[in-house]
Amino acid sequence: MYIILKRTLKDYDAWKRIVADGKMRREKGSRGLTVYRSAKNPSEVYIIAEWDDKKSYRDYFNLPEVQQSLGETGTTEVIEISESFKLKA
Repeated sequence: MYIILKRTLKDYDAWKRIVADGKMRREKGSRGLTVYRSAKNPSEVYIIAEWDDKKSYRDYFNLPEVQQSLGETGTTEVIEISESFKLKA
């Protein structure tokens, strides 16, 4: 399952150090993520994350330590993706 997160960060560099670890995410079912940083607003990032399933990502995001970290590093909007496809040029 894919989700898109839109985050407005308080400190991009501090957040990047935290998110780079990823050990807990992997243990909870994360298959990886891709981060896109806004050119207009360098505090804004868009993250495409792949998870084993809806339950695994929701369980992860509901962990108290994850909620605390999200709150300390900025704001978050989560968009669940039901379908995706790629088009070739």
